[in-house]
Amino acid sequence: MAKIEFHTLRKVFEGGTVAVDNLELEIGDGEFMVLVGPSGSGKTTVLRITAGLDVATSGDVVIGGSVVNDVPPMDRNIAMVFQNYALYPHMTVYDNMAFGLKRHGMKKDKIRARVRLAANMLGIADLLKRKPAQLSGGQRQRVAMGRAIVRDPDAFLMDEPLSNLDAKLRVEMRAYLASLHQRLQTTTLYVTHDQTEAMTMGDRVAVMHHGRLQQVDRPQTLYDRPVNLFVAGFIGSPAMNLVHSQLATDDGAVFTQLGDARLRLPPALLERRPTLREYVGRNVILGIRPEDLEDAALAASANGSSLDVRVSLAEAMGAELIAHFPIGARPLVGSPTLAAALGDEETDATRALQLLTPEQEGEAMLTARLSPRSTAEAGRPLRIAVDVERLHFFDPETEQAIW
Repeated sequence: MAKIEFHTLRKVFEGGTVAVDNLELEIGDGEFMVLVGPSGSGKTTVLRITAGLDVATSGDVVIGGSVVNDVPPMDRNIAMVFQNYALYPHMTVYDNMAFGLKRHGMKKDKIRARVRLAANMLGIADLLKRKPAQLSGGQRQRVAMGRAIVRDPDAFLMDEPLSNLDAKLRVEMRAYLASLHQRLQTTTLYVTHDQTEAMTMGDRVAVMHHGRLQQVDRPQTLYDRPVNLFVAGFIGSPAMNLVHSQLATDDGAVFTQLGDARLRLPPALLERRPTLREYVGRNVILGIRPEDLEDAALAASANGSSLDVRVSLAEAMGAELIAHFPIGARPLVGSPTLAAALGDEETDATRALQLLTPEQEGEAMLTARLSPRSTAEAGRPLRIAVDVERLHFFDPETEQAIW
C-alpha cells in the first residue's frame, strides 16, 4: 500500500484545453478516494496521469513518497480496472488473471497460488476455465478485479468500473467493492460521474469541475456543508432545490422569502451561519434539500414554517413519495454552474418534469421527498412543512456558501 499525492498537477491538451488545473490532493495509505464530477471535469485525466498513460504538463505525482512522473506505467506497481473490463477474449479467466504476473516473470506455482486465492475471494473459482464471452457483466467485472488483485499492487485505479452494468447489478457490485476494500485495505482511487457511487463507497470524495478541485471531504460533510453552488447541485439525488431569495429582518428576526411565504431563520441556524446577518436586505440563493420538505400533516414539527402549494406531479416510489410543485420564487435559470452540476445526473423524472410548465412566468418547480403515507396527488393542494434548520444559502455573485 502507498499514499498518493498530487502537487500543482496541471494538464493542458493540444488546442489549449485545460483538463486539470493545479490539482492539490492527498490520498492516504489504504484510503478509498472517489473522484467525482460531470463529463469533462478532468477526473479521468487525473487517473490516466496517475497510471502513466498520460503525461502531466506540469506538477508532480507522488506514490509511496517517490515522484513517478518519469516512471513507466508497468513499473509504478499500480493496477487499473477499466470501464470496459479490457479482458483478452481468446484467453480463459485463469490466463487473463495470470497474464500480468507471467509478463513479470513470476514462477508458475506462485502464479497459480495467487490466482486461486483471488478467485476464491471474488467467488469466481468455478469460472477459471471459461472465456469472457461465456461470462455475465458482473462476472467479467470480477475477473477484471481479480487480475488487479493478483498483482498485489500499492494502489488500485478504477475508471467507472460499474457503468456498463444494469442498475440492480450495479448496486450489488457497489456493495461488493466496498466490502472488498475493507478486506484488502489497498489505497484506491475510484473515478465516477455517479454521485450515488461516490456517496456510498468513498472514505472521502473529491468533487471536480472544469479541471479544478471544488471540495474534498467525507461524503456526509459534502452533503451537509457544500462549499459552493456546484457541489450543492451535484451531490444529492434528487438534487437540491435552488431558487433566488432575499433576506429581511423584522423585530430582530431574520427571514428568507420563498414565494409568498416568509420563512423565519431560527437562532441555531444564524449561529451556525453568522455571515447571513450581513446579507439582510440583499439577494441570496436559497437551497432546500428535497427531504427537508415534508407533508405538514405527517411532519414531526413544522417549526411554524410551511408552504401552501398545488402538486403538479406525484411519484410513488414505495419507500417514499416524490412530489413536484411550482412556487412563486424566481428559479435559478441559465446558471452554467447549475447546468453542469445536473449534467449526466439529470434523471428521466427531471427531464419529464421540464414538460410541466408553471402557471406563471418566474415560478420555480420544487421537489420534495415525502413520506409514503402522504396523500399528495397531482392537481390537489398540499401544505408542505419546511425544516428551516437545514436551509442552505449561497452568494449569487461568487456562488460560494454563506457561513
